[in-house]
Amino acid sequence: MSNVVKKVLFNFLKLAVSLTAIWWVLSNISFKEVITVFSTAGIWYLLAGLLFIAISSVLSGFRQNLSFKSTGAHLSPALNLKLFWLGMFYNLFLPGGIGGDGIKVYLVNKYRQNGVKKNIGAMLVNRVAGLVAIGMITTVLYYLSGDELKIGWPGWLCIPLLYVLYYFVLKFFLKSFLTIHGGLFGWSMVLQMMQLLSALFILYAFHQYTNISEYLFLFFFSAIATALPITIGGVGARELVFLLGADYLHLDTELSIALSLMFFLLSAFVSLGGIYWVFLPPFRRENHPH
Repeated sequence: MSNVVKKVLFNFLKLAVSLTAIWWVLSNISFKEVITVFSTAGIWYLLAGLLFIAISSVLSGFRQNLSFKSTGAHLSPALNLKLFWLGMFYNLFLPGGIGGDGIKVYLVNKYRQNGVKKNIGAMLVNRVAGLVAIGMITTVLYYLSGDELKIGWPGWLCIPLLYVLYYFVLKFFLKSFLTIHGGLFGWSMVLQMMQLLSALFILYAFHQYTNISEYLFLFFFSAIATALPITIGGVGARELVFLLGADYLHLDTELSIALSLMFFLLSAFVSLGGIYWVFLPPFRRENHPH
């Protein structure tokens, strides 16, 4: 069996898993109630949620520039943010980050000629640092959530162990980025806190002021689930985690799904602005790649 056929079959399997997850979620919720949650949302809180998503995107761009500089590709802050925004737009159509990451790897190598493998490493190290930050925040929220979740003090060890794991992953697999591991982690932690604030304001927009830690725990735990390569860009995985988690924690199922969908819609709105750089490419003033 050729690699092309294997790739097609694997993507078909992931699509099947995504569709099955979406079907399961929709068959276990009242979509009418989800729409009701949307229709009664407070607009100012939603705008605040949108603002923090936009801020987190800018911070992600700063983290990206740090990793690119480590590869020898020097981009101005403005050029880097244009490139990052373009990547976010492509991710709307090719979920999972592969589309956006691919175009960034291609363009940076074309105009800086610093090596495709180095640029792929820059994309990968950002994801690793981001997952570590998400894991740590999820651990804290775990202990702030309901009593039925408690597993005792050993759970707190996840926080230092995650950082140790992160350090050794860089040391053995992404060694060229080891010198900036602290900076990458710092940017990741700050931008994830911005996303936490965004989710918080979305909950406030939905007039939800109790069980906040539980909802935020599901929000970040679902982010970890979307990183698993079992669905198309995590589609369906996030909603399935919210559905099952809400049932386990005795939360409002429809509100949980509404939180997931609203965060996606606001993120998509921010990403949509990247279409501008499709028609005015970030490197358009650099006529000759160097």
